[in-house]
Amino acid sequence: MNYYLSLCLSVFLFFSVGSRADEAAVYDDLPSFMDIRIERLSGDARHLKDLLDQGKLGDFYQQALPVLNRDLFDEDGGMTPEELENALFINNMVVKAPYQDYRLDNFSIWINGGELETKFKAGINFSKICKYIQDNKKLKHGKELARFCLEAKFEYLRRMILQGSTVYRYIAGLEAEHGKFHPVRPVDTLPYWRYRETKNLAACGAEEERRRKSLYERNVDELVRLRQSFRWYIENSEGILLNIVLKLHPGNRSRALERLRECGYKTDRELVEFLERTGGMRKRVQFLYSPGMLREHRKLGKED
Repeated sequence: MNYYLSLCLSVFLFFSVGSRADEAAVYDDLPSFMDIRIERLSGDARHLKDLLDQGKLGDFYQQALPVLNRDLFDEDGGMTPEELENALFINNMVVKAPYQDYRLDNFSIWINGGELETKFKAGINFSKICKYIQDNKKLKHGKELARFCLEAKFEYLRRMILQGSTVYRYIAGLEAEHGKFHPVRPVDTLPYWRYRETKNLAACGAEEERRRKSLYERNVDELVRLRQSFRWYIENSEGILLNIVLKLHPGNRSRALERLRECGYKTDRELVEFLERTGGMRKRVQFLYSPGMLREHRKLGKED
């Protein structure tokens, strides 16, 4: 498992293929009772907000990561109200920041590498903050803050899962056009000379040509690995997603299923397959099945 985690955290960090139109621009939707004013936040929060407002996503992700990597708590495991506000604001901002739309001919090694690693860290931080809030029963507005953290973790997982689906579709389109990627040498499926002809690239010197070819071949290779990383990530995140949805909407079948559909599980069959992978017919999950979904459940059982 450590091997696959390493794969996820190294290869998964290189490319992000998605549509910015699917990303909400709102990132400061913190609980209203916190009444956060930007002038009250740390210099890091103000600076990162400025970068995001200016659309400098590469700089934003590059500079946000070391901020998120700092210890959240003091030596005694505590946080001041101001530190809590800053942590919620910055991590929420990272979760809601848009993905880049980088394909084989439109990429940035830093943004592709930085955005996913930074978002991954924000997801971890929200888990730590949520536990801190739950352990401090006397914390003002503790229940509302704990729910906000759960909603932020849901949003983090939702966007990641949808982004993975976008990667699948993009690679499927490439394979439909060029043939299935070779498992060891994907560049044999999409050789540089074919890409160069397709894009009508202007002639350049030998050194520049070598640089382009090397860069392109690395991108093709990492794109195929990215698909593997997303598969690993989604397989290991679906159970967490289900637990979060059940905590946010206990006993509320229609709302819980609505939230799962927001993550891309649209049809009864997709929902049943998701529930089978994460909860099966266990009591805490069983209430989510409708009569139609139970028929799908039995159908899937026969196919197995």
